[in-house]
Amino acid sequence: MEESKQQPEQQTRQLRGLYSKVKISVRTLNIIIVVLVALLIGCMAFGISKGGFRVSFDTQGGTPVEMQSGIMYGEKMEPPEIPTREGFEFDGWYSDPEGTMVFDTESDPVTESITLYAKWKEK
Repeated sequence: MEESKQQPEQQTRQLRGLYSKVKISVRTLNIIIVVLVALLIGCMAFGISKGGFRVSFDTQGGTPVEMQSGIMYGEKMEPPEIPTREGFEFDGWYSDPEGTMVFDTESDPVTESITLYAKWKEK
């Protein structure tokens, strides 16, 4: 009869898993975990909604253009001011410094923080 009393106690300890070394009820620990996960999700949502993505501009020798921030995933950015450079004509914004990948600031959506590079043609 003593064997049958020991088996349920051993099964209970095995079911506690990670909680077996903590002297707190499983229900309380589950509540704590759910609250912490909800707080983490809330903090992430707040950070994303207030931060968004940043678009910076490298004018490659032209006049500076102000960075844009707070752009959410998939949104279009405000068209930036057109930089000027003596002896050159502005040829558009590109997502690479070499000027091979065109970025249309009026229609291309922003999906990450990026730097756009100005491309110039000699006058």
